Amino acid sequence: MDDNYMQNTSNNPTQDEVMDQIDRIVGLWQQVRPDLELGSTEVIGRIVRLEYFITRRVLQDLAHYDLNVGEFDVLAALRRYPPSFQLSPNQLQSMVLISSGALTNRINRLESRGLVSRAQADHDRRGVIVTLTEQGFKVLEEAVKHHLAAEAELANTLTPDEQQQAAALLKKMLIAIED
Repeated sequence: MDDNYMQNTSNNPTQDEVMDQIDRIVGLWQQVRPDLELGSTEVIGRIVRLEYFITRRVLQDLAHYDLNVGEFDVLAALRRYPPSFQLSPNQLQSMVLISSGALTNRINRLESRGLVSRAQADHDRRGVIVTLTEQGFKVLEEAVKHHLAAEAELANTLTPDEQQQAAALLKKMLIAIED
């Protein structure tokens, strides 16, 4: 019998009868430690597995634009602030949630490729403003279009109602654990 299916007498297994990797892991734990409560493992394990597959897909798509996720995040943060498409490094840092050193490295890489520019802030001689360049805008517009199409493709295994339910439940979890 195929390991992906639970015992079924019909030829067409239902969604609940199809086993995934988490079902197999939980099943093995239940055999060796039936005293364990594994409900949270079924949720968190699937979130972790989804994160792996989603990240792999996102990285493949962004590679077409010679971007990594962090660089995409910086460009996207700037793009969301029209019409100037400018932010200070502190503003960027709070949006992409990384250290100042990591942000500086990302900005350096993006600047070397002509996707962003840095200039002295008008209001503060010590301050810097990061600006999305015309080339950065063009690259990001294409990358966003493909990124959103990939997200839709991944989410389309769920109906629109199921997507809303999943989004609401995941939001509830995030709100409870985010700082």
